[in-house]
Amino acid sequence: MSDPQRPYGAQDPTQRQEPVHPGEQPPSVFPPPGQAGRVPAEPAGPPRPRLDAGRYWAGAAATVLVCALIGFAASVIFDEVFDIGLYAPPDAIGMGDDASWAGAGAIFALLAAVVLHLLVVVAPRPDMFFRWLVGLTAVILAVLPFTGNPDPLAGAMTALVWIILGIAVASMLGSVLGRTLNRPAETM
Repeated sequence: MSDPQRPYGAQDPTQRQEPVHPGEQPPSVFPPPGQAGRVPAEPAGPPRPRLDAGRYWAGAAATVLVCALIGFAASVIFDEVFDIGLYAPPDAIGMGDDASWAGAGAIFALLAAVVLHLLVVVAPRPDMFFRWLVGLTAVILAVLPFTGNPDPLAGAMTALVWIILGIAVASMLGSVLGRTLNRPAETM
């Protein structure tokens, strides 16, 4: 007679049935009881990584401080110890070449931290774009002392300082990002 587990018999409309002939469409499938009228939700896409902003900016502040000290140390070492006059960045506060190098290192690191934070918000691979941006900026700043008719030794040492600052910014902020960016677990 009738099976209580299969009230519709072999033709249960809630079960999918395979087509009988190749190319034939399967019969209509009804939703299971209680699911009528529900439309399956579209997946929202992969979850975005989240940045722990407090820890990120603490690391960025430490990077700014270290880069300021790198600029100051480079100025003292080259100008005072080796008597090689570096081409100083603009001295906005009138404190001398040592302070202008410290300020340039700090501003470079601070601008890089802001750009990295923006890249985390909008870019699919922020660390890759960041490394390229810092590298190209450091190369441009390293080439600037050679414009015009510079002293080759002073130009080379100034370029070296910019390259060192670029490496420091990229490595430190890249490490800070790695420790403060929470990537969601990938599901398969």
